Amino acid sequence: MIYQRALENHGFTIELVTDGVKGMERLVTFKPDAVLLDLMMPKLGGVGVLQALRAQEAFRDLPVIVMTNAYVSAFVDQAMKEGANGDFDKSKDTPATILGLLHSLLAASVAKRATPPT
Repeated sequence: MIYQRALENHGFTIELVTDGVKGMERLVTFKPDAVLLDLMMPKLGGVGVLQALRAQEAFRDLPVIVMTNAYVSAFVDQAMKEGANGDFDKSKDTPATILGLLHSLLAASVAKRATPPT
């Protein structure tokens, strides 16, 4: 709830889901500008969601920040190899940290879309 309130207070619209399968279903209809992805989720974990996202053309460039409470470096390393754009340790990092990372990724995403292909 802390992260949800912080993001909403900065103008973000938030959609929450309870597991990875529901997350994948919701992505199709919500079409977010970025995803904050918990690595520890029921039914389909964060790495599985990330793999499914990156396998779809529509989501290949979608900014994804992986989050975890129990900072398990092997999961974070795997997520980064699968295409995560950043990571966030909920036990150490603050909402301000995630806001900064999110703003940076969104600015880079907008710049990339605005640049004509060569």
